[in-house]
Amino acid sequence: MKFLLVLQICSVIAQQCTAPIKMGTYDSHYDCATAGFIQGLGGLREFGKEYVDKNRMLVNFSCTPLESI
Repeated sequence: MKFLLVLQICSVIAQQCTAPIKMGTYDSHYDCATAGFIQGLGGLREFGKEYVDKNRMLVNFSCTPLESI
């Protein structure tokens, strides 16, 4: 079974999230979940510590089985 990784980047201060971003498919839930953490961390690092702290940024992700889409 394949899984679709979908990320959203959110600001707690603004109470807003980006539109869901399809990040790719993975052969297992494990691969998808670990990719979600890695890509989410990379996104926060791109924003930088000051911006993330100021806007209280966070990342939500999900791994959806492709059969359910």
